[in-house]
Amino acid sequence: MKLRQEVDLLRHITISLLLLLAFTGCGNRQDTTGQDSQSQTSQVDNTGHQDWETIVEVLLHPRCLNCHQLELPLINQGSPHVPRVERGPENMGMGTMRCSNCHSDQNNPVTGAPGAPGWAMAPITLNWSRMSSAQICALLTTPQDNGGRSPEQLMLFMSENPLALWGWNPGGKREPVNIPHGKLVEALKSWIAAGTPCPPQAPSS
Repeated sequence: MKLRQEVDLLRHITISLLLLLAFTGCGNRQDTTGQDSQSQTSQVDNTGHQDWETIVEVLLHPRCLNCHQLELPLINQGSPHVPRVERGPENMGMGTMRCSNCHSDQNNPVTGAPGAPGWAMAPITLNWSRMSSAQICALLTTPQDNGGRSPEQLMLFMSENPLALWGWNPGGKREPVNIPHGKLVEALKSWIAAGTPCPPQAPSS
């Protein structure tokens, strides 16, 4: 009788241990699955934000930023434009001070004036001077603020427009954009595929 009780007790202990191991294993598998899912989401988010960092570095380079101003364009590495030129209603100067007076569709080897097809200031809706990275991203991803442009339209301009491409081959002693153009295009594609994520806005003081 005593032996039978001991056998039954041993059986119960064994079954209990097996059940405990089974539940523990399920719990570990569920935790691992959750961690894998979080890891994949984090990787996608990080990729999108890293791509944006590449994009904004190009947007803030003088070759781009000099024309993406409020009213007065800049030259060289961000110096005031001399002679003074104002945007005007068509983004091409005012009165007798028109962009086309000095700039054509190519660099002028005699005067040294830069040039490319469509030479003009960027539309005022795309003025991102004095903006932070987060603010520029918010502007470019908000059609009602950027003139109705989609991310795909912006990518098309930066990847194919001759005026944008001039930034990588500005001629003379001008510093070209420091990010290879192919790398920018790939970053734009990945950023758009990731849902155009933006860095967080700095808290207002």
